[in-house]
Formats: sequence, C-alpha cells, structure tokens
Amino acid sequence: MAKDVTTYILRQALAAKVADHIEIAVEAEDGTKFKIRATPEQLDALTGDLESILDGDDAEDAA
Repeated sequence: MAKDVTTYILRQALAAKVADHIEIAVEAEDGTKFKIRATPEQLDALTGDLESILDGDDAEDAA
C-alpha cells in the first residue's frame, strides 16, 4: 500500500444498489464515515479476493 493511505478499523459497513452502481457506507471505530462507490465488476473482483483470503485462513485453521 502507498504511504499516504490512512488505515481505519471497521465498525460497520452497509451496501446498497444505487442506479448503475453500488455504494458501501462505512463507519470506522474512530467515527469517520465515508462511502465507496463501485461497479458490480469491481465488487466481483473484491469478493473473489476476500474469498481467497478467507479460504486460505480456513485451510490454515484446519492444519
């Protein structure tokens, strides 16, 4: 990651379809709130990445 990126600890996230895109409303533990606007294709790629990470964690837990 780039050095100028701020890391937040997730408190809550909600998603909604808005017209031709999806918005994810995020609240961090420090109270910071923001929205992420993404296409379905972008979220498909992100979902694939997350599934791979979680599957890897499951494999490590089973070992």
